[in-house]
Amino acid sequence: MSRSAKQERVEQILGELAELGLMLARDLATEARACEEPEGKAALAAAFQKTSRTVRLTLALDAKLDRDAARDAREAGREAAAEAADAQLRESRIMQAADAVLRDLREPSPEETQKRRVKGVLNRLLWNEAESDQEEYEVLLEDLDARLYEAEDAPGFADLPIEVLAQKLKADMRLSGELVVTTAKTIVPANTSAKPPLADTG
Repeated sequence: MSRSAKQERVEQILGELAELGLMLARDLATEARACEEPEGKAALAAAFQKTSRTVRLTLALDAKLDRDAARDAREAGREAAAEAADAQLRESRIMQAADAVLRDLREPSPEETQKRRVKGVLNRLLWNEAESDQEEYEVLLEDLDARLYEAEDAPGFADLPIEVLAQKLKADMRLSGELVVTTAKTIVPANTSAKPPLADTG
C-alpha cells in the first residue's frame, strides 16, 4: 500500500471513529439527562466526558494528519523547485561550455588576427623591458591586451599595417629596443624609411 493510500485509509478510519464517538456521546448525554438516580446520572456523565474527549482527540489527530500532509507537499514542492533550478543551472553551464568550444572552433575575426600579430611583434620587447622577470612581463602583457582591446573598435583597425600599429603601441608603452617586423622574405626594422611589409607577421 502506497503512502498516500495508507494515509487516506487512516483518515477514513479516524472519520468513522469520530462519527461513532459522536453518536455515542449523544446517546450518553440523552441518557444522562433522563436518568433520575444520582449514581447512574454521575456514571453516565463520566462516560460522556470520556467519550467526548476521545472524539476531540480523534478530530485533533485528523487535523494533525492534514497539517503533516500539507507540510510534506510544501517540502516536496520546494525540493522539486530546487531540483529544477539545479537542472537549469547545469543545462546553462553545458550550453556555455558548448558556446566556448564553438567560439574556439570558429575562425578568428580580422580584429583578433590583427591583435595576435601585433602581440607577436611586441612580445620580445615586452620580455626585454621586463628584464626577464615573469611577473613584470605578465603586467606588461596585460597592459598591451588592454590597449589592443580599446583600439580594436577603431575604424580600420584590422587594416592597419602591423608595423604601424606596433610602432604606435611601442611608443605609447615607452618600450625600449629596436622593433623588428619579420616576414617569410625580409626582416625590416620598423623605424627605418623602408616600406613596411604588409604580410602576416605570424
